[in-house]
Amino acid sequence: MDIDRLLTEAGGAWRKGQAPPPAIDRAMYVRAPRRVRPLWLMPAAGIAVALTLVVGVIATRQPDLPSSGVAPAGADAACTPTRPASAFVPPSPYEPSPPAYYGSAWFGSAALWTMLSRDGEVWNQSDLPHRPGGLFQKIFWWSADWSPGVEPQPAISVIGRRLDGSGSFKFGPGTNAAADFGSAMLVGIEIPTPGCWELTGHYRGATLSFVVWIKNE
Repeated sequence: MDIDRLLTEAGGAWRKGQAPPPAIDRAMYVRAPRRVRPLWLMPAAGIAVALTLVVGVIATRQPDLPSSGVAPAGADAACTPTRPASAFVPPSPYEPSPPAYYGSAWFGSAALWTMLSRDGEVWNQSDLPHRPGGLFQKIFWWSADWSPGVEPQPAISVIGRRLDGSGSFKFGPGTNAAADFGSAMLVGIEIPTPGCWELTGHYRGATLSFVVWIKNE
């Protein structure tokens, strides 16, 4: 038995017995064009409202954030320090996370990572040593490609770029250090001024950037 043929014939017979569908009035679906008054014909009050709405939309747009979209406490309104929203777990034999009392998390990839505060890196100018070149700070870095026994002075460099003004710097190579978080590459930097800074580490073709806010207090 040809089931497909029987179903096709039954469907055809059913359609023949149905009443024809009602005609559709296309005018019901035609929308009259909306007339927009040119800006130069609008009253002054209307122009002011329109411009206010446009400026408001532009002002509320925020740039893409590297991690968390919430600015940490103490951060400047124009600066959003990087927060490690999803913690990176380094390969063995490195610890899966920094000691808890640091309040930090690993940030980066196996090729290059660092340790950032979970609340975002916000530094006070008064807490940093002052050097002729600026505010001194030490930054620890790790890489699965680095061996302290083979490379005691790792060829790592750190570039700083100010985001809320002019200014830049570059420091390197690094040295090595060891603490309760294990062996690490260490780079000392001198930041010329407080402000919002993007710091980028470079090591063996890998790069890692994060934003820090240095408070002027």
